Amino acid sequence: MTAPAGDLSWADRDDWQEAWQPLADQIGTDFADGAVIKAADAVEPGAVRRYLEPLEFDCPLHHDAEVARAHGYAGIVAPYSGLATWTSAALWSPGEAPVYTSAERDAQPQKTSVPFHHVGPATNGGFATDVEYEFAAPVLVGDHLEIRGCRLLSVTPKETKVGRGAFTTWEFLVLNQRRELVCTQRRTLYRYVARRTVRP
Repeated sequence: MTAPAGDLSWADRDDWQEAWQPLADQIGTDFADGAVIKAADAVEPGAVRRYLEPLEFDCPLHHDAEVARAHGYAGIVAPYSGLATWTSAALWSPGEAPVYTSAERDAQPQKTSVPFHHVGPATNGGFATDVEYEFAAPVLVGDHLEIRGCRLLSVTPKETKVGRGAFTTWEFLVLNQRRELVCTQRRTLYRYVARRTVRP
């Protein structure tokens, strides 16, 4: 995950947690500023089949349109557990610069599919810790999803084995091409300065 460029020395200070206070003061703010992230592709029948195949998940709602309609759906239902797949934006396209530009051990991509949450102190590492989905409607084959909003819900500074940083929780809305709410997603990330950067 790309982090704000800048000085990492905040992580060396005894009061390092204070570096996160300006971000914590913005809890409730939507950092998306109206930006919309569209999925790279509409949900395709082949993508649903390939998603189900290794799971050997034989639910006819996911492959038989007649059965899906008989149960009140407008068409084949994409598995809810595949939401990250159905909402993924393209990270790279032909003709673009590489996403990974460094061969260093802790190299981070130069861009991510959800760029809004790179605010706060400079960091050199990060990863997702949990995700929560609250569905309002099914995802159907043919739907083209998009993510709107990026509201900050919480900031919790913490030192872990990997370094000093903070857990930040964000809320996104997932809509279909009809602008209907499909899902409210909450995602927690841990952004940090790697321990060996802080101390030998």
